[in-house]
Amino acid sequence: MGERLQRAQERLNRARKIMADLGLLERWAEVGRPLLVGAVAYGLVVNPDIDMEIYCEDPTPEAGFRVIGKLAQHPNVTDARFSNQLNGPDRGLYFQLKYKCKDGEGWKIDMWLLPEDHPGPCARDLVEPLNAALTEETREAILAIKEDMQKTGYVASSIRIYEAVVDGGVRTPEAFYRWHEGNRPNGLTFWKPFQT
Repeated sequence: MGERLQRAQERLNRARKIMADLGLLERWAEVGRPLLVGAVAYGLVVNPDIDMEIYCEDPTPEAGFRVIGKLAQHPNVTDARFSNQLNGPDRGLYFQLKYKCKDGEGWKIDMWLLPEDHPGPCARDLVEPLNAALTEETREAILAIKEDMQKTGYVASSIRIYEAVVDGGVRTPEAFYRWHEGNRPNGLTFWKPFQT
């Protein structure tokens, strides 16, 4: 296993420990169907963050606050935020926690409470096809781009990196920056790996 993949595995292990420490999936299961999405779901963790989507029949702030209220009592949770986006393009309720590890490293946990019949795009719909499309080569390329972005401060959403590498054949940070400048997104994206 290459150094980048090893670092990603170490960050994934830390994310799993944080989730277990908080009982994150179990707490959200009281409200709906929690799903791990994003970099942790793909094993491509560079930045210290965990993404989740929780699906239920009728997302309400009250239901989310019941869970967040319990999670916020944990001594390692340092901040909690909320945004009602039910009438926005994301059509959900957004909750965020900040978690501080014993060594001082801070993690961000993004959680979207969404209706089961959400029209999309939803991160849940990308997990299976992207995991099926990833190879060791594409994983290495994605991690190289993400690590370079972390150093340089270049801003792009991870889904754009996945699209560039998996469907666009991009393999280096420089090639990604060129690709991204010529393929700027226009709002939310329904992208999934190209199926042959």
